[in-house]
Amino acid sequence: MKKRESVSDITVEMALKAASTDWQADIEAAFREALVTLLGRLKAVGGSPAGMRHLSVTSPAGRLDPRLPACDRLWREVFGGFKPASFAIEATSAPRVILSLELEEETAASPSDAPVWRGLAAAAVNTAYSARVAVPDHLDIFVRWREAGERFLATRKVSRDLPYGQAGLQRFDFFPASRPQAPLLIFIHGGYWQAMDKAEHAPLLAGHLAAGWAVAVLNYRLCPEVTIADQVEDVRQALRHLWHGAERYGIDRKCIQVVGHSAGGHLGACLVSSDWPTLDPDMPATPIRAALLISGIFDLEPMRHMSFGPLLGLPDEKTARALSPLLTAPNPGLRLHLAVGERESEAFHWQSRELARRWGERLEGIEVSSVADTHHFSVLEALSSGALLRTSLALA
Repeated sequence: MKKRESVSDITVEMALKAASTDWQADIEAAFREALVTLLGRLKAVGGSPAGMRHLSVTSPAGRLDPRLPACDRLWREVFGGFKPASFAIEATSAPRVILSLELEEETAASPSDAPVWRGLAAAAVNTAYSARVAVPDHLDIFVRWREAGERFLATRKVSRDLPYGQAGLQRFDFFPASRPQAPLLIFIHGGYWQAMDKAEHAPLLAGHLAAGWAVAVLNYRLCPEVTIADQVEDVRQALRHLWHGAERYGIDRKCIQVVGHSAGGHLGACLVSSDWPTLDPDMPATPIRAALLISGIFDLEPMRHMSFGPLLGLPDEKTARALSPLLTAPNPGLRLHLAVGERESEAFHWQSRELARRWGERLEGIEVSSVADTHHFSVLEALSSGALLRTSLALA
């Protein structure tokens, strides 16, 4: 074992805008800017988000609470599911946000070259699946998505935060179709099971709305507060809610399509490989007609060896296998398309190719596509008006 050299605790200050007209929004904007700076300084001193011990958050009148949903969303956008063991909220009269982070003195074993998955050592697995590291401007992309989502939701007919369960994140936004008995698209966002929100993904479904579809954009509970197994149950509960409520929502329950990205691709694959008559005797074996799964993770074993692996509720190989759609059977008659960004790692491409190979023994016509000149995040933009929109509509 070796001990990492001791590093100083980190303090970041961000001034608020002068002459604010939306005080809370300015505080949250300063909070996000401070988080980005904090992450940069943490990396600069050789620290890890896993080593965060205590965070003091100081803001005007103590109005900034990182545990509130809006702030938690911003935290996860920057840090994923890594959180300090404790938070303190402090007040100041100054127009600024101050974050003071205390770090653990981490100890770590020397890196091992022993293969852990398909001949790769843990470090190589981490590199292969670190989508954020592979896209250095990912935080700018997330801001653009969030701002676009706010504008989109403000101008569309939508029922927001409809419940399908009791928990705060067991919610969906529903965009009704312009005609009765419309096909339904269910969208499941990514975020490595730890981050992101339905709101920033809504604009991606504009093409489906224009084509006369109804759209439901799901949230689900996030790790590490829950496990991936809990999330699988969340999306199953959401589908049951929508399927049974078809008349209420004006949808054709025989024409439901699931689209999922990254972790959402995994959860979508779990939906289309569930034993529905056992889960709900009133439902058919194939309640979902088609699925478009984008940059999905279908074998969860490599996730156990990622830096964030301990956050996901995958304590052992048995659990990872039980939650891997790759090792299950798809619902009969499902129409399936798998897509990956051309510039994504070979590991992501392998996940889709291997699912197609294994499920192809039971399903006819599975297609796998590589979306030209896109990475793990930009591939989604082909869903709003590009190749993936055409693919999705053709699956109907």
